[in-house]
Amino acid sequence: MKKNITFDDLKCSTMTKKVTIGEAADIRFGLYAQPRQFGSAGYLQLSQFNEDGSTMAEPEGYINIDKKTAPHLLTDGDVLFVGKGSRLFSTCFVESDLPAVASSVFFVLRPDKTVVDSEYLAAILNAPQSKATFRQIGGGTSIFSIRTSELAAFEIPLPPMEQQKRIAALTRLHRLDIDMMHQLIAQKQNLYTAIISKLIN
Repeated sequence: MKKNITFDDLKCSTMTKKVTIGEAADIRFGLYAQPRQFGSAGYLQLSQFNEDGSTMAEPEGYINIDKKTAPHLLTDGDVLFVGKGSRLFSTCFVESDLPAVASSVFFVLRPDKTVVDSEYLAAILNAPQSKATFRQIGGGTSIFSIRTSELAAFEIPLPPMEQQKRIAALTRLHRLDIDMMHQLIAQKQNLYTAIISKLIN
């Protein structure tokens, strides 16, 4: 019988070792390009994501894959992190039938999967404590911005892989719950609009 996940299962011990993101993942920038209406790969931009990093829409722009763009193709488990501008979130890329590259607004983190789980890394970067720290680090200029060196030096707790996967699973369930609530609210709003329209007409 499958054991339910409890809070105690998910707590990171104060003795849990820490690693920097630079130690746990390769860090690079997304690609700066002029997207077009059609192409062989999606060009991921901020407008496709909501505040917690969930995908809201299909790519609005595309690029063609060539020698310049091919090295920027995302692979399953790459973590996209927005480190500048008014929004701050992280999301874990999942491969689909359409190849994709991230725009230059993103840092692309490619975790060493023997060290850190991709979804766990995204969850830690999205944690309120992490965001608060990043805002302190990047808040010294008129436009919020995190430098590569600052991101690389950021420390994350590194519990055993099994616990990382439990935390990642909790994050997936939370996002699914939130998405379902948003859908329910939209349905209720549509129902209300239909009823009130009939009553008024």
